[in-house]
Amino acid sequence: MKKQLHWSKVTERGSMLGIETLIFIYKIFGKGLFKVCLTPVMFYFYLTGSSARQAVWYYLDNYHVSQGQAKKTGLAKFNDGFKVFFSFGLSIVDKFDAWLGKVSFDDIDIVGDEGYQALSSGPGAVIFSAHLGNMEVCRAIFSHGENKKPLNVITYNEHTPSFNNFLKKVNADSAINFIHINNFGPDDTIKLKQKIEDGEAVVIFADRTSVNNPNSVNFAPFLGEDAPFAVGPFALATIMDCPVFTIFCIKEKGRYRTYIEKLADPIKIKRKERQQYFNDLTKRFAKRLEKHVLLAPYQWYNFFNFWHTVAKPSALPLEKPKSDNE
Repeated sequence: MKKQLHWSKVTERGSMLGIETLIFIYKIFGKGLFKVCLTPVMFYFYLTGSSARQAVWYYLDNYHVSQGQAKKTGLAKFNDGFKVFFSFGLSIVDKFDAWLGKVSFDDIDIVGDEGYQALSSGPGAVIFSAHLGNMEVCRAIFSHGENKKPLNVITYNEHTPSFNNFLKKVNADSAINFIHINNFGPDDTIKLKQKIEDGEAVVIFADRTSVNNPNSVNFAPFLGEDAPFAVGPFALATIMDCPVFTIFCIKEKGRYRTYIEKLADPIKIKRKERQQYFNDLTKRFAKRLEKHVLLAPYQWYNFFNFWHTVAKPSALPLEKPKSDNE
């Protein structure tokens, strides 16, 4: 399969006016009417978004095959893909509720108390997450109790500031601070290092390849096929010299369930061993991401072909065995 368009080059569809209109409907008339209005809106995007639809189908094919199931076809395939689009639309409401403070600590089930305690009461940390479920809901966790910890979420996409700024208007006192970075440089590293030394957490969505260095990746098995993961997040986490955690917040039976686990302790790596360490860390993250995607397959929101945004390296030719005379 040929290399696909990089995710950062995909033009965002829709507008803030559309989002604000849906949110207005939700605030005034409640979730029932919101869902009624949401259905045709997401169906329109599903029908007219050919590349996004094909990407979701590709992902779901990999998901089903990895679970020993047959790929869906026909109407079943069409309906299967729409579940992801509709789930994404509903996630906007969850984001909005989280930022309005309607989601409290009691609304969230934390899976992995050991990881939560280590993160909330420990020093500053790097957190790896993904476009799975709703990371914004975690603001309720880190705005609660004695061990409050501001979350600094790194964003790269040109499209995100408008929606993030909209959320900031909703609640300027939210515990999440978005840091938009186009060209990551030494000054950004120093700024993030300072936040971690101040006891804060830096959140990186590690299921995106780099905007500026898209080919700087390590490949790791993910849902039955090698997928590219950017080296940058894992290199940055090592430079920060702090604990590294993973957080995934998904919705199950109407409840938010947040999975918090430690991925790595701070460690000094020799220069010649860094590439191997980053590769190992990538595979550990990919394995953990896969585990949580399988818990909520329709809540992983990647509307581009995750496996093919970066060309995969060609297989190396087999080395000719040496004869006894060589």
